[in-house]
Amino acid sequence: MTFSDFRDGSKKRKIEIKKMEKKVISLRHKKIYTNKNNQLKILVSEVEELRSELNDLKLILEAVTGHSDEIEACLLEKVRAGDRLFHVISKTIPVPFVISRKDNGSILFSNSYAEKVFKLSHEGFSLNNLPDIYDDPDESRRFLTCLSDQGRIENFEVKLRKSDGTLFWASLFSQSVSFRGKDCLLTVVFDLTERKQAEKEKLILERQLRQVQKMEAMGTFAGGIAHDFNGILTIILGNLQLAQSKLTDDSPVGKYLKDAVAATTRGTSLITQILTFCRQTKEEKKPFRISSVVSEAAQMIQSLIPSKINVCLSIKTAMPIIIGDPTHIHQILMNLCANAVHAMEEEGGAIDIILENISINPETEQEKMIFPLKTRAYARLTVRDNGPGIDKEIMDRIFEPFFTTKAPGQGSGMGLSIVHGIVQRNGGTVTVESESGKGTAFYCYFPLISDEK
Repeated sequence: MTFSDFRDGSKKRKIEIKKMEKKVISLRHKKIYTNKNNQLKILVSEVEELRSELNDLKLILEAVTGHSDEIEACLLEKVRAGDRLFHVISKTIPVPFVISRKDNGSILFSNSYAEKVFKLSHEGFSLNNLPDIYDDPDESRRFLTCLSDQGRIENFEVKLRKSDGTLFWASLFSQSVSFRGKDCLLTVVFDLTERKQAEKEKLILERQLRQVQKMEAMGTFAGGIAHDFNGILTIILGNLQLAQSKLTDDSPVGKYLKDAVAATTRGTSLITQILTFCRQTKEEKKPFRISSVVSEAAQMIQSLIPSKINVCLSIKTAMPIIIGDPTHIHQILMNLCANAVHAMEEEGGAIDIILENISINPETEQEKMIFPLKTRAYARLTVRDNGPGIDKEIMDRIFEPFFTTKAPGQGSGMGLSIVHGIVQRNGGTVTVESESGKGTAFYCYFPLISDEK
């Protein structure tokens, strides 16, 4: 029997006693008539019996009432102890959870860890309604449907919203409970931010590793071919020059030999670019101010490209120093601007060349990087055009040797490969952003060194 039943029984007995008291009082005030059957004696006897029974009931009620007060006090203490234990557990267990009503989703309780996860403050925002924390309302309905079908939910992954509007991935575990006399849901919230970030970083590193392996394999292949062709072209060029030395100035063959020498020289230049990409050429690295080299190259490029394409130079840093070969910076700018000119040769446009200092945060920038960078300061060289952009379908291939979208005979497909090889060899990396119809931007990162002599 519950305390509630016991208390209700006591109330009923009190009501019965009240009725008996009224009955005795009514008998007292009733006019008494005697007759030959001695009914007066019988009536007095009934009154005495009722009075005796009433006294007995009063004694029982006093005893019961005394015990009921003790029981009620005991039960109230147990309820308070249970509440204290619940609050201690909710604050001690390092697991965010909320208790919400089944019928309308209103949240009746959230522990301190839930308030921390959702960035709540008692003075400001508070959890009011469970569906409000979902980024997608359809996910809230799917959650309730699964709970209705299965009775409980485990590992329900969903995006939730914090009080400041930021989103985070969470895993929900939910179970039906009774709380404060209402049908409720106990929902445990596990923050998956670190796990999702680790998975994301793993995918980025795997992509970067695949890119490194692909570029190394292609570099080895291209380097082997380049060495063979370099030997062949050296022999051809030597013989052509020897033949030229045997001709007289007015020989009609001289023109053909001159064209052959020019073509062979272009072939040799292409081989040199391939070997540069493969890191198989000798180079002299030294500290130099990249700003002066960029400024010089920008002026030269403007004089070489069509007048309907304008070069805009912006140097936002005070003479950053890097280690490398200054001629390679020229080569990078020439290749990137050549691509931009090719993209805008019909409509015209603008090429922005921007040099600035920047600090890299791998946690936020690494996803864009082809190769990972350390946390430090870099000189970032940006070449941006407002041409048609690069299709997403070919974005992953643009740095591959010999890959080109130009018509046959208009390009070797080595330009971006050379850019990639030079920047990586100098301890940096290249990123690209492009959107169809909105242009393309290449970002080259070079590690800065101290300006001290």
